[in-house]
Amino acid sequence: MRDVENWLTEQELENIYSADYWNDIEEEKSKEFWILDGNYKKCLDYLKNSKLLDEYYASEKYVNEKSGDGKLLDLAAGIGWTSSLLSKLGSIKEVHAVEISKHRIGELFEHAVKMMVGSPEKIFRYIGSFYKLKFPNEVFDVIFMSQAFHHSDKPLHLLFECDRVLKKGGRIILIGEQNITARLMFRRFVGNLLRTKKIVFNFYELFLPDSRLGDHYYRMSDYFFMFQSMGYKLKYEVAPTGNIMYIADKE
Repeated sequence: MRDVENWLTEQELENIYSADYWNDIEEEKSKEFWILDGNYKKCLDYLKNSKLLDEYYASEKYVNEKSGDGKLLDLAAGIGWTSSLLSKLGSIKEVHAVEISKHRIGELFEHAVKMMVGSPEKIFRYIGSFYKLKFPNEVFDVIFMSQAFHHSDKPLHLLFECDRVLKKGGRIILIGEQNITARLMFRRFVGNLLRTKKIVFNFYELFLPDSRLGDHYYRMSDYFFMFQSMGYKLKYEVAPTGNIMYIADKE
């Protein structure tokens, strides 16, 4: 497999939002994605039992529909299990994976390619921020994000950068985005009321971001507003996990 290309100095990496958490190796060792010991079963069981694997497979048809010249960008690629599976698609010729976690994009990624029986000759890896991609304009047919978009604290900044590197007629696919249901909002309202003794209706006060993990909460209306304001045609599908899969086409 090709070596990882590093776009960042140590100082630049430290300054990226939540990068300290995602580069904490001791924290990572407690997760199912820690597969350096060769125990792939725990990771595969997690992907299957959580239905994340089903969610990914449901997205493949949307990748194939817009594969074009076969150049795909996997942002916040993690250990690379999605990159590995995407590299197996006949319609995809190159998978470019960007990630801020050095051990994930490094050794863990190489194990994930073995675990998923990926095609390493198609894969390119980069340590970098998804806010500042070092690619020319309009080079990718598809941009793929799995459990990634909601980690953005500057989502419009991220979309502008995605739009820059995405070809006209290209597609952005988001999987693993939480479905903010009326039931979940009611639970948050009641929980906050019991905890603070205050009545709060403001969505962003009820769904505060997790500054350590970098998680943010966006409603379906927020996704439609953001993508449509960029001129994208957006549709969605409820995935097997109950999460929402978004498919955004650049017109």
